[in-house]
Amino acid sequence: MNINSNWFGFPEAEFMFEGRRATVVFPEKANMGKNWTIKTEYKDAFPETEIALLKEGFHVAYLENKTRFATKEDCDAKARFVKFIAKELGLKEKCVPVGMSCGGAHAVRFAGYYPDLIDCMFIDAPVLNYCDFPAAYGNEYREKVWEEEFIVAYPGITRAKMLDFPHHPMNMVGTLIENKIPIIMLYGNEDTTVDFNKHGRLFADEYENHPELLKVHMREYQGHHPHGIPGNPQMIVDFILQHTN
Repeated sequence: MNINSNWFGFPEAEFMFEGRRATVVFPEKANMGKNWTIKTEYKDAFPETEIALLKEGFHVAYLENKTRFATKEDCDAKARFVKFIAKELGLKEKCVPVGMSCGGAHAVRFAGYYPDLIDCMFIDAPVLNYCDFPAAYGNEYREKVWEEEFIVAYPGITRAKMLDFPHHPMNMVGTLIENKIPIIMLYGNEDTTVDFNKHGRLFADEYENHPELLKVHMREYQGHHPHGIPGNPQMIVDFILQHTN
């Protein structure tokens, strides 16, 4: 794997994996646990957490998705990629998904299909309920995403069929709890793009009897962006370190 670029001051290898764009960013020195994280969507967006993890010796990987909406095809490709990276670089086969917005859908669905490949996860304003986003009526942006992305990802779907749609990320919550996957979830209390009450809160409600598995942090006076905690991602990093060491 050849270093051929630079990512925020860290050496990066860019390559193709099964016809998809892929990258791995290398820390100055790998940590003893051979831990690493995979950004599940929006590779370069709000990178403070990944940069902080690189400084802790984590590798940071990314695999291009076919769609933002976490199809089984994308999840399966991610599983093959995780196994490839672990073998190629001598890293732990369990990784730490970092999923923001639609990346949260990818993280949760991937972990639900492949819990044996997950150490813990960080999700931020995650899309977990497709009935709301992108299927809800009355919003020009949602209509565009529905027409141009969602029905392309899931051919034959209609809004009426969304009521019993089997691929909502929320449907994976039972598997995540059963496999005791620790999760930290952040959200902004003024987010109107991915309303916490229609996504993250439903998810959190399922953890009422499992509080040790889910840490929820609210960002006051904040909308959908920025993700993470710009300037101070230490709380997120500490959670990940706690559950990977």
